Amino acid sequence: MKSLLLVLILFAFASQTNAETMSVDLTPTIEYPVEQLEPVQKALLSELLNSVTQLGYKKAACESERAITEEQLRSLNITSQQRGIVLSYFYIHQKRECEAEEYGEFARLVAANLAVQKQSEVLRFVNALNTVSSSVYFDYVETELEFNQLPECVRNKAYQAEFLQHPFSLMHTLEQFE
Repeated sequence: MKSLLLVLILFAFASQTNAETMSVDLTPTIEYPVEQLEPVQKALLSELLNSVTQLGYKKAACESERAITEEQLRSLNITSQQRGIVLSYFYIHQKRECEAEEYGEFARLVAANLAVQKQSEVLRFVNALNTVSSSVYFDYVETELEFNQLPECVRNKAYQAEFLQHPFSLMHTLEQFE
């Protein structure tokens, strides 16, 4: 029987299916045959997979149930379009700050694996892990560009709003405006 390396990737946004919360279980079990890898390659891949798991745990720990209230948002005196950009920016910014240490280790191990792994299947696997795990950071760049295009007075109000300076649930906040 071929030996397989199994890893469970845990992401905060991917909790188990639950009809009450409308959440969906997106946490895949990834299997990859490692018997043909050299010891250094196996060790680096194993470290990467452990790092992905640690990043998933941190993502879960960084989640918040706190919703920003409609009243708090009204205090900013901004348009609904600006509100969406501001909320997205601060939500992703808080997540990025909270996960920074674990993500830094993950990124380091992705780079090491891309430099050491020789098999195209392993390289595709590493790239896939990187794409899934880094998505919030790619979204941040896009959102930051949108936020920086807002008028300076809007950005200043948002930076001064205490309620935006702490983790919050974007989903619970947006539910108030449906």
